[in-house]
Parts: sequence; C-alpha cells; structure tokens
Amino acid sequence: MANVGSGVATQAPWTRLPEALLDVYSLDILHEAQGIMRFEDFAVRKQDLMASAGENLKFTIYDDLATQGGTIDEHTSLSAQAMTASQKTIQVTEYGNAVNVSEKLLRLSYDDLMAETATLLGRDYAVARDVALRDALSADLTHEIFYDASAMTGANLLSVAEKFDTEIVREGVKKLQIENAPKFNGDFYVCFLHPHQATELRRDGDWQSANNYANTRNLFSGELGRWEDVVFISTTHAKNGAYAGVGLDAALTGSGNGGADVYEALLFADQCLYVADALPVELRDNGVEDFGRTRGLAWYSIFGTKALMGNYGVKLYTL
Repeated sequence: MANVGSGVATQAPWTRLPEALLDVYSLDILHEAQGIMRFEDFAVRKQDLMASAGENLKFTIYDDLATQGGTIDEHTSLSAQAMTASQKTIQVTEYGNAVNVSEKLLRLSYDDLMAETATLLGRDYAVARDVALRDALSADLTHEIFYDASAMTGANLLSVAEKFDTEIVREGVKKLQIENAPKFNGDFYVCFLHPHQATELRRDGDWQSANNYANTRNLFSGELGRWEDVVFISTTHAKNGAYAGVGLDAALTGSGNGGADVYEALLFADQCLYVADALPVELRDNGVEDFGRTRGLAWYSIFGTKALMGNYGVKLYTL
C-alpha cells in the first residue's frame, strides 16, 4: 500500500478514502463556507441530530405576559399569570451538490486535490445555505416598503429617483420599533443589502462608515457601517433584478417603472430568522465508477430555514 498526497491511501486497483479523512474534509468544507455566509450569524439555530429528512423540528416561542405589571398596594397580594407559548415548526429537507474526481488526477495531481475539492464544495454549500436563509426572510417577512413618494403599493411604481438612502431606513426602523422587535445584543438591527444599494447609501451625508467605530467590537463579515441603530451588511446574494445568471432573483428583473431592475434589502431584528439543522454538512464519497476511473464526492446536509417571527422584519425595495 502506498500513500498519495493528502493522506489518501492507494490499494490496487483504485484509491481508497478512509472515513477519518472524509470527516476531516467535512470540517474543511464548513471552514471554507464560513467566510462566505452572511445570514448565519443572525439566525437562531437548533440542532436535532436524530431528525430525518422531511421531519418538522419544533421551536418554542414564548408570548409576552398578558397583563402588564405595575405598582402594588401594601396589603394586596400579587396575582400570578400563566406563561403562554406556541410551538412553531420548520420542515427540514436535503441539500447537496457533487463533483467527479478522476483516479488519474487523484494519483498524479501536484495539488492537494482533496483540499481543493473541499474548498469548491464548501463555497457551494455556503451559497446554498445563505440563499436558503435569504429566501426564508423574503418569503416570510410581514412588512414591505416600496420606496415611492406617491404610492407605496408595488415595485412597478418605483422610478429612477427611488434609490436606497437613510430615509427608507428610517421608515423600516419605525416599523420594527412599533412591533417592539428586539435588537441583537440589545444594541442593533441588521440590514442585508446589495452592493448597488450600498453604493447609494454611502453617498448619504448621514452615513457612518464602519471605519469610525471598528475598534468598539469585532465587525461582522461584509459589515459596511451603522446608522439609526442598524448594522448594514453588503452581499451579492441579495435579491436583485440585475443578476445576469440564473437564480438570484429573476423575478425582480425589469419589474420597476419603465422596466428598471429592482433590488430587495432585508431589515430584521433578533429572534426573527431561524434555522433547524438535522444533519450538519458532510463530505460524502459515492465510491468508484467507470471501472474505478472516477469517483463522486459531494457535500450533503439536512436543514430547514424560516422567519418564524415575520413581523420582526421589513423588505425594502428600491432601484
């Protein structure tokens, strides 16, 4: 038995990938993904490793007390209230993607082929996970603001003047405050926006760049700055009509006034976005194919996403 690159053992007639090695590169996939994922830091996460595909994972949401507390007369006993809660569920599903690796490349490549494969699969997992969290917010948030001064009723009314600025942020924050939506760490809301919208926001004279407060705490990945107790994070995964490829969201293409492309920003509070993990991401080996000449490698995970508190968020549409 001979050793080939990255600890991969060979034994005629094909390369064998030990389970321990697959476990190591499963962690490598997660490591590679963490630098790309944006929404993950702001989701409430629950793991249930006994769950199976298609199963609903339950979250308990506690309601505020029905009767508000106040002053107590000296000879009056407190009247205890019952705590009320509701069960909300997230349905988990299977996610994954795969690549083929040739036996020849595995044996002869100068690169650490397993590490490169883990990097590619990790980046793909990060995009899939991030988009799933984004889609949960986009589908479940209660409030939306179409930035049009005359009639805030639909994206088709958005005109060239309706760019992303501090005024639409004020309106979004007002909706969250009316809902008594909790801030992250009691300190801030978060807004995910497209780089196109971020460029317009930075032109606003009231804007405060992250460079002005970078020493006060660690910055989140992609964090641009803060205004009105809102932390802004730029991501190309924001829904936008200008995306030339398939997916990120073709539905917003040309949907503004005069056929303009529309951009969707997501402003939300703590306890809004939830993710349920039934199976953390793993590297899976599909064994050998074509008489031992190729083998399949894939990332595989079972999870579900949902904005369980949809009233704690606002969708902001601009051009």
